[in-house]
Amino acid sequence: MAKFLFCLPRYHTNATPWMGVLLNAGHKVSIDVMLLGPTENHELVQPTKQEIGALSRRLQRTGIAKTDELHSFPDIRGYWRHMRAVDPDVVIVRGVTRWFCRMAALFAILQHRKLVIYDQEDAIPRPATGTWFRRALFRLLRIPHFTSRAGDRSGHGSNLGQATSIAFGCPFPEADVARWSARAAAWPPRLLMVAKYRDRKGHANLLEALALIADTIPFSMTFCGEEASDTDIRFRASLQDLSAKLGIADRVAFIANVPHRDMGRVYAEHDLFILPSRNEPAAVSPIEAAWAGCAVLISRDSGTRCYFPDGNRYAFDAESPADIARALGENLANPATLAEAREQCLDKLRRISNADVIRREFEAMI
Repeated sequence: MAKFLFCLPRYHTNATPWMGVLLNAGHKVSIDVMLLGPTENHELVQPTKQEIGALSRRLQRTGIAKTDELHSFPDIRGYWRHMRAVDPDVVIVRGVTRWFCRMAALFAILQHRKLVIYDQEDAIPRPATGTWFRRALFRLLRIPHFTSRAGDRSGHGSNLGQATSIAFGCPFPEADVARWSARAAAWPPRLLMVAKYRDRKGHANLLEALALIADTIPFSMTFCGEEASDTDIRFRASLQDLSAKLGIADRVAFIANVPHRDMGRVYAEHDLFILPSRNEPAAVSPIEAAWAGCAVLISRDSGTRCYFPDGNRYAFDAESPADIARALGENLANPATLAEAREQCLDKLRRISNADVIRREFEAMI
């Protein structure tokens, strides 16, 4: 069995199913991060938070480096010794744009360990793009890439810029998935959005879309997000004010900071999940929602759009409340259309996120 070390600026819970697949196969997994988040799932593996090194702090004080943990790096000699102590067979770094990941990648090479780079771009990017050139360079150095994008969405590129696709896996026990998928949807339908309370997530456009269908389609709506700062709290309050202005406050609820271990229950208490965020490279909440028996609607440009059925029925322009309302209307026309959407989303996901395939792809790195 092998030892895997993941080096990430922050451990996002979307990686938790990967940890489960590796651990169930008998491998050892370690995770090093520069920042821990308040709603992360650490039940399988506890990430090791690295302290900011003296050189990193000096660069931040002089203005050369950004002054936040995600753009920092640990003590150089200390992390060299740490990697030697962990003694991984495979080191997986999250891109090479953050200083910590650059350091981990360099140390992996110097310590003669297998290095793999993980990104969240298209499996086959367009030629002559930054992603294509970056992957091509590393491939020439015999350093592979993998991506969480499920297959190729672009239809362009060449093998030189291609990355292996390793889909996000199922975070829930199969027995729960079977039970949740077999439940009857409620009517009026219960809608859910899970995302940080930040402007780019598209909450306001969704509220405007809901106001457009409020007179013709019954629904209740739950917004679930992470409030990690006063800015998040103020933004959520502004959304509550907007829902009142639009006349739908009595049909909208807001919750925050639900631990990830409780999210299965939250998803299973709803019937349709919608995520209107912009520039979202790898949203995992739609995937979790589908495993829990929800139909899923997602922005056309989302990095995980390809996890769900093709066609406009399951996608929309996140900048257009009218198009969001159109997608909602197509799937909430009646209970039968909603039931069909739930079934089709789960069927596609089962084909994409197969645990055996995920395990084989990781083991091919050894």
